[in-house]
Amino acid sequence: MLATVCLWDALLRPHLAERLRPGERRYAVAVATNLRQARLILRAALSIVERSPLLAGLVANVTDDEIAFTTGATVAAFPCTSRGGRGWPISCLAMDEAAHFVDTDGNSAAESVWRALTPSVAQFGADSRVLVSSTPWGSDGLFASLFHQASSGELADAEAHHATTSEANPTIDAEFLASEEARDPEGFRSEYEAQFVGGGASFLDPERIADAIADRGELAPEHATGWVAGLDPAFSSDPFGLAIVGRAKDDPSRLVVGRAQAWKPARRKAGSFEERRAIEDSVLSEVAETCLRYQARVVTDQYAATQILDFLRRRGLHVETIAMTAATKTSAFAEVRARLHAGTLDLYPEETLLAELRRLRTRYAAGSASVVNPRVGGSHGDLAQALAIAVLEHSRRSIGLDLDAFVGDDGSVPIRDSLEAGSVTPRLSYDSQF
Repeated sequence: MLATVCLWDALLRPHLAERLRPGERRYAVAVATNLRQARLILRAALSIVERSPLLAGLVANVTDDEIAFTTGATVAAFPCTSRGGRGWPISCLAMDEAAHFVDTDGNSAAESVWRALTPSVAQFGADSRVLVSSTPWGSDGLFASLFHQASSGELADAEAHHATTSEANPTIDAEFLASEEARDPEGFRSEYEAQFVGGGASFLDPERIADAIADRGELAPEHATGWVAGLDPAFSSDPFGLAIVGRAKDDPSRLVVGRAQAWKPARRKAGSFEERRAIEDSVLSEVAETCLRYQARVVTDQYAATQILDFLRRRGLHVETIAMTAATKTSAFAEVRARLHAGTLDLYPEETLLAELRRLRTRYAAGSASVVNPRVGGSHGDLAQALAIAVLEHSRRSIGLDLDAFVGDDGSVPIRDSLEAGSVTPRLSYDSQF
């Protein structure tokens, strides 16, 4: 559609030449998230022109970034930057996927590109055209603001149009769309229904959480296999979170939460190193006893990793650490969400854990979404994070990845984000321990 509009402007509006200096060319400019994507609009325009006996003869010159016509107008592809587009005589500006414009540092670039390029259309007055199109990304930012202002009538000279994927392209398979909606309802609303999903939207669907709650209490060790204990350690202001997750005996693909427990920090701060160490050892002793009872493999984040690893390993437990970066944290909670949607995670009525799962929020930024685990009262989502760590460990082991391929020299386990970045090469293993 943007290619068609650019061609209309370049070929079928000869009266715009009155607004040019002698010898000056005007431009219909396509801007996208990067130059390569902008060139796709240019190629679409060229494919239309080449198939038209009327229009093909109007082409004067073609490069990777421009189609120059004998009408004195050019369709050009611009990168997503505010530095190179200032001052051009632009009669039509098309910004594609504007909600996803980011600069080299990952910051939103839509505002700066808008400020740099829109003054260029002033030369053509009311005859100029600016089109801003995108799949929404959150409810904030330039694109969301322009859409709401146009649809509400706040911008008198603007119109807003909306179409879902199935409306815009009826050839998309309905079964595919249904499976995408079942896999990730929140993402589906944004990507396929073009809805402005708020930046404070729930990360987990409350109904999915409710459906996953089994009518039971804690599970005894013999009721499942392959127990993994996820830890979110803390000894000062936050609770120490523990979640033990195993595989159902009747269906190993289904994970069951056997026990979730949080140790609240002492009301009175320890006055000396010895007192603080005694408090920490007391909590770790209870954690170790619980993990030993389930014969669980322990996975913890990197907080106080050395002391915790030493203590728990001396008790005979196998312990690993995961560096919980923002990307790893989001990946871990995404595993929880995927299992809730698939119905392969069983919870039980542990109210603190359930409340923390319901409080998880989605934060949208240009080009990415992340999970927010808010602090409420004396809780910082410690049980929810312990659960996510355990679920992520189960998912990692379910595809048979060799542990040694992941554990770094410092004991950290940089999971999914390192795989995607290509910095870790896993070794497949068929060891019976998996």
